Amino acid sequence: MKEKIFKNFTLKLLSAIIAIVLWTVIVNIYDPSTSYTFSNVTVTLLNTETLTSKNYSYEVVEGSKISVSVSGPKSKITDISASDIVATADLSTVTAYSDYVDIDVSVVKDGKVVEGVEATPKTTAVKLNIENRTNKTIELESQLEGELTSGYALSNVNFSPTSINVVGASSVVESVAHAVVPIDVSNATHTVTGNAAVRLYDSDYNLIEDDTIELSETNINYTAAIGKTKKIPVIVQTSGTPARGYVLSNVSLNVKEVTIVGDEDDINGIVNITIPPENINIEGFSNDKEYKFNLANYLNGNISIISEGTLVVSVDIEPEDSKTITMDKQAIVIKNQNNNTKVSFGDSRYFDIIIKGATDVINTVSASNIAMSVDLTSFGEGTHEVPVNITLPSGCSLNQEYTVEIVISNVIQETQSASN
Repeated sequence: MKEKIFKNFTLKLLSAIIAIVLWTVIVNIYDPSTSYTFSNVTVTLLNTETLTSKNYSYEVVEGSKISVSVSGPKSKITDISASDIVATADLSTVTAYSDYVDIDVSVVKDGKVVEGVEATPKTTAVKLNIENRTNKTIELESQLEGELTSGYALSNVNFSPTSINVVGASSVVESVAHAVVPIDVSNATHTVTGNAAVRLYDSDYNLIEDDTIELSETNINYTAAIGKTKKIPVIVQTSGTPARGYVLSNVSLNVKEVTIVGDEDDINGIVNITIPPENINIEGFSNDKEYKFNLANYLNGNISIISEGTLVVSVDIEPEDSKTITMDKQAIVIKNQNNNTKVSFGDSRYFDIIIKGATDVINTVSASNIAMSVDLTSFGEGTHEVPVNITLPSGCSLNQEYTVEIVISNVIQETQSASN
């Protein structure tokens, strides 16, 4: 038997080699080896919880989609599509200091790895940006969408919940400054309710769109009260007197008018917002003073202010100055004179008054913007010292009361005397 096996051994071995060569040639002729490149193959990340459990957040910088070259017999390559290429990257060994993860690829059909083909990724690793994971609570804000009916405005908004928790990479979460709920108020004249998705914005209200961010609530229920609007003036009053030698020269307001919104029956009865004098007491002041008021505190709870609601009252206190002004008695208005009498001034035509006030105020005052009158109701014929009612421009006062000498005579008697 052994002799038969080794008889003509060289010839047998040569025959075997020729057979293998012939088989290879035949295979290459009828099922040649080829290759094909598949693009946009998605890389699946495995064991991502190994990062998130350590409070890390990650972002794929490069390698989320790759090209893969598959080579092998043409008969097998022809049946392969991009969906058969499985590309994975295992994050179980990644730390915050190693940001590259090797990519493994294989060809899988019907749940089984295809044998006899070789898959090679053009990109060999996924590059990650790994950061600490953090969270932040942000109060919700409203953003109106659509046009309200003319004369109506948003009064107040209630959210459920009133805030959300934002979780993600520290650099992304830190950039979030506003959580906004859009509210559709198109043609609304009454309370509207709804549910809307939260939008995130940075400090400049640029929209932030990042799939890695997690929100405690993605959609928010809201109730928006719509009411009638009305513009009303703001009035302030002062009390007290500045220190001796000083005067109140000016009271200025940053807000002179506000727009309120509420039920029509409620706002119809409101004429103005008045700050009572006891709230601006300047007794003994020798320096300027500033007061701040929340105007909403001077309205009932059913009415809101939709314009600037913080009132700043600036009270200017200046050293008192004086000025002497010469007045013409002919400019005095005579009131309640008897038709049968004649009035004349018994002394000189002119007299001086002294006015007091802040320098820049009294410097603008002259005789032309001062009004004078006398009331003769209680005076009969004869010569009298009659008080003069002097009306000064705002910010001025008199240093004393003034009188003028007036002569009242009977016109009829003077006519009879002249005829005799």
